[in-house]
Amino acid sequence: MKKKTIYSHKCDWCNRELILNGSDSDSYVITAEYKYFCIIQTPGKPAERDCMSDYLNNINEKIIKKAKDLEIKKRQKEEQEKAAKEKRLLEKPRVLAKLAAYQKELKDREFKRRLQKHPS
Repeated sequence: MKKKTIYSHKCDWCNRELILNGSDSDSYVITAEYKYFCIIQTPGKPAERDCMSDYLNNINEKIIKKAKDLEIKKRQKEEQEKAAKEKRLLEKPRVLAKLAAYQKELKDREFKRRLQKHPS
Protein backbone atom coordinates (compact mmCIF):
# COMPACT_ATOMS: atom_id res chain seq x y z
CA MET A 1 0.00 0.00 0.00
CA LYS A 2 1.29 3.43 -0.98
CA LYS A 3 1.59 6.08 1.70
CA LYS A 4 -0.45 9.20 1.05
CA THR A 5 0.81 12.54 2.30
CA ILE A 6 -1.78 14.45 4.28
CA TYR A 7 -1.43 18.21 4.40
CA SER A 8 -2.62 20.16 7.39
CA HIS A 9 -2.70 23.80 8.31
CA LYS A 10 -4.01 25.81 11.25
CA CYS A 11 -6.95 28.17 10.91
CA ASP A 12 -5.54 31.71 11.11
CA TRP A 13 -8.47 32.86 13.23
CA CYS A 14 -9.24 30.08 15.73
CA ASN A 15 -6.02 28.00 15.44
CA ARG A 16 -8.01 24.82 14.76
CA GLU A 17 -6.09 22.13 12.90
CA LEU A 18 -7.40 21.75 9.32
CA ILE A 19 -6.77 18.68 7.20
CA LEU A 20 -6.48 19.95 3.65
CA ASN A 21 -6.64 16.68 1.68
CA GLY A 22 -7.70 13.09 2.15
CA SER A 23 -10.94 11.39 3.03
CA ASP A 24 -11.29 13.23 6.34
CA SER A 25 -10.54 16.72 4.91
CA ASP A 26 -12.14 19.74 6.52
CA SER A 27 -13.85 22.50 4.61
CA TYR A 28 -11.75 25.62 4.51
CA VAL A 29 -11.29 28.91 2.67
CA ILE A 30 -8.06 30.55 1.53
CA THR A 31 -7.86 34.30 0.99
CA ALA A 32 -5.71 36.22 -1.49
CA GLU A 33 -3.27 36.84 1.38
CA TYR A 34 -2.90 33.04 1.80
CA LYS A 35 -4.72 32.98 5.12
CA TYR A 36 -6.59 29.78 5.91
CA PHE A 37 -10.01 29.85 7.60
CA CYS A 38 -12.27 26.99 8.59
CA ILE A 39 -15.93 26.96 7.60
CA ILE A 40 -18.51 24.47 8.81
CA GLN A 41 -21.76 24.70 6.91
CA THR A 42 -24.48 22.35 5.73
CA PRO A 43 -26.06 23.22 2.38
CA GLY A 44 -29.18 25.35 2.67
CA LYS A 45 -28.43 26.48 6.22
CA PRO A 46 -26.34 29.33 7.64
CA ALA A 47 -22.78 28.51 8.60
CA GLU A 48 -22.29 27.02 12.05
CA ARG A 49 -18.68 28.15 12.10
CA ASP A 50 -17.30 30.74 9.67
CA CYS A 51 -13.95 32.05 10.83
CA MET A 52 -13.41 34.17 7.72
CA SER A 53 -16.53 36.25 8.30
CA ASP A 54 -15.54 36.65 11.96
CA TYR A 55 -12.08 37.79 10.86
CA LEU A 56 -13.52 40.31 8.36
CA ASN A 57 -16.03 41.63 10.91
CA ASN A 58 -13.22 42.10 13.41
CA ILE A 59 -11.17 44.07 10.86
CA ASN A 60 -14.18 46.26 10.04
CA GLU A 61 -14.82 46.91 13.74
CA LYS A 62 -11.18 47.96 14.19
CA ILE A 63 -11.39 50.31 11.21
CA ILE A 64 -14.63 51.86 12.48
CA LYS A 65 -13.22 52.20 16.00
CA LYS A 66 -10.06 53.86 14.66
CA ALA A 67 -12.14 56.29 12.58
CA LYS A 68 -14.27 57.17 15.61
CA ASP A 69 -11.17 57.70 17.75
CA LEU A 70 -9.67 59.99 15.11
CA GLU A 71 -12.92 61.94 14.89
CA ILE A 72 -13.05 62.35 18.68
CA LYS A 73 -9.42 63.53 18.77
CA LYS A 74 -10.14 65.98 15.96
CA ARG A 75 -13.15 67.41 17.82
CA GLN A 76 -11.12 67.74 21.02
CA LYS A 77 -8.35 69.52 19.14
CA GLU A 78 -10.86 71.91 17.55
CA GLU A 79 -12.38 72.63 20.97
CA GLN A 80 -8.93 73.35 22.43
CA GLU A 81 -8.12 75.68 19.54
CA LYS A 82 -11.47 77.43 19.97
CA ALA A 83 -10.84 77.87 23.72
CA ALA A 84 -7.36 79.24 23.04
CA LYS A 85 -8.78 81.66 20.47
CA GLU A 86 -11.42 82.87 22.92
CA LYS A 87 -8.73 83.34 25.55
CA ARG A 88 -6.65 85.42 23.12
CA LEU A 89 -9.69 87.53 22.27
CA LEU A 90 -10.30 88.19 25.97
CA GLU A 91 -6.67 89.25 26.44
CA LYS A 92 -6.65 91.38 23.29
CA PRO A 93 -8.03 94.68 24.74
CA ARG A 94 -5.49 94.60 27.56
CA VAL A 95 -2.65 93.90 25.15
CA LEU A 96 -3.85 96.60 22.74
CA ALA A 97 -3.95 99.12 25.57
CA LYS A 98 -0.36 98.24 26.52
CA LEU A 99 0.67 98.52 22.87
CA ALA A 100 -0.92 101.96 22.54
CA ALA A 101 0.82 103.15 25.71
CA TYR A 102 4.17 101.80 24.46
CA GLN A 103 3.73 103.47 21.07
CA LYS A 104 2.88 106.78 22.76
CA GLU A 105 5.97 106.46 24.93
CA LEU A 106 8.16 105.82 21.86
CA LYS A 107 6.65 108.87 20.12
CA ASP A 108 7.31 111.05 23.16
CA ARG A 109 10.93 109.84 23.30
CA GLU A 110 11.41 110.61 19.61
CA PHE A 111 9.88 114.06 20.07
CA LYS A 112 12.13 114.80 23.06
CA ARG A 113 15.18 113.59 21.12
CA ARG A 114 14.36 115.92 18.24
CA LEU A 115 13.88 118.85 20.60
CA GLN A 116 17.28 118.23 22.15
CA LYS A 117 18.99 118.21 18.73
CA HIS A 118 17.29 121.36 17.42
CA PRO A 119 16.18 123.62 20.23
CA SER A 120 14.12 126.54 19.04
